[in-house]
Amino acid sequence: MWYPMTMLKTLTKAVSAARTAILENIDQAAELTGEANTYGQRTLLLDLKAEDEIISVLQDSGIDFDILTEEKGLLKTAKRSEYLAIVDPIDGSANLKRGIPLVSVGIAVVPISDTMSSDDVELSVISSVFTDEIYIAIKGKGVSRNGKRVSVARPTKLENATISYNTRTTFDSSFVESSVRTIRTVYDIRRTASPLLDLCWTAGGSLDGMVDLRNLLPIVHMCGIHMVFEAGGYVVGKDGSRFASSLQLDVMMSFVAASSEDLARQILSSYLGMPL
Repeated sequence: MWYPMTMLKTLTKAVSAARTAILENIDQAAELTGEANTYGQRTLLLDLKAEDEIISVLQDSGIDFDILTEEKGLLKTAKRSEYLAIVDPIDGSANLKRGIPLVSVGIAVVPISDTMSSDDVELSVISSVFTDEIYIAIKGKGVSRNGKRVSVARPTKLENATISYNTRTTFDSSFVESSVRTIRTVYDIRRTASPLLDLCWTAGGSLDGMVDLRNLLPIVHMCGIHMVFEAGGYVVGKDGSRFASSLQLDVMMSFVAASSEDLARQILSSYLGMPL
C-alpha cells in the first residue's frame, strides 16, 4: 500500500534529523571512526550519526522498511517489509571534512518486489545541508524545491551547455582522454563533489547536465537520478540506452544526466568519440 503523505512526512523528517545532527556536531566534521563503510571508504563519525538519525526516524514511522545505507549496508528491519529505503546520509563527506559547504542528504523509496529497479522509485527527498534547500520528487508528479515546482533547463546546444563532470579517483589514460574530449565540447564545467547536489541542480535547471562515467558511484545516489527524470530530464547509461538499474548494494552507476535526451546523447557521444 502506498502512503504518499505519510511517506513524504517521514522522509522529510528523516533528512531534517540528519541535517540537524550534522550542523549541531560540525566541530566533529573531520573525525573518523577508524572503520570503513560498505564501499571500502573511511567512515566519518558524522556519517554514522546522520545515518543513525535517518534509520531511527524510518523505524519509528509505522511503515515497514528495509534500509539500504552507505555505512551499514542492507538492514532487514521486518519479516516482510513493504518498502526499500535507499539512503545516502552524507553526500560530500570530503567537503564536510574540509569545511566546504557543499553537502547533502538523500533518500529514495521503492516498493519491494522481486523485480524492483530504478524505474520503480516512488519518492525521493534530498536536503542541501548548508543552503537550506530541500528537493522532493514524486513519481509522475514532478519535482519541487522548497515547495515550488522546478524543472530542467530549456534545451541548449552542446557548445552552450554548462555541466557537472565527476573525475575523482580515476586515473586511467583512456578516461582522461575521453574526459578532455568531452570537456572541450561544452561551454563550461562545475563540480561540487556532492553528486546529489549536481543532480538536483540539473533537475532544477541551474546545470544543463551532470556526468559520471567512472563506474564508481554507488547505488545510494539513486534519489538524484530520480530527481532528473521527474523534472523532465533524461539519463543515459554508458552503453547508450536509457538509464535503468537494479538496486543491489554492490551496483555502481555510470551515466549522463541532462536536460534533454538529445543533449545527454551528444555528451555521451563526445565522451565515446563516436556517434551513437
